[in-house]
Amino acid sequence: MKWLKTLLIMIIFILVILFSLQNREEVGLRFGLYPIQDRFWEVPKLPLFLIILCSVFVGVLIGGIGDLYQRFQLKKSLRQNEKMIERLSREVETLRGSGMEQPSYLKRDV
Repeated sequence: MKWLKTLLIMIIFILVILFSLQNREEVGLRFGLYPIQDRFWEVPKLPLFLIILCSVFVGVLIGGIGDLYQRFQLKKSLRQNEKMIERLSREVETLRGSGMEQPSYLKRDV
């Protein structure tokens, strides 16, 4: 399985290199709030592949941050559920030890 992962990474790396070689033209980016202001923010001319790869990287980074947040929420929920299970288990043990008769569906056949 490890060799399959290595092979996949190598294929992706080769495809990125081919993409980079074929998209070397320099482009300029501008950003502005046209209806509000006539001023634009301009970036010096950069190769097209660099702009695209940086955009992909930023997208993956944003998705990763969202995934980390969701993982922390799930871990928090898991800890709360484990505490609840422990508390209910202790409560069941105290009820068993208090001498109360158990319902028939909880009695064990010996």
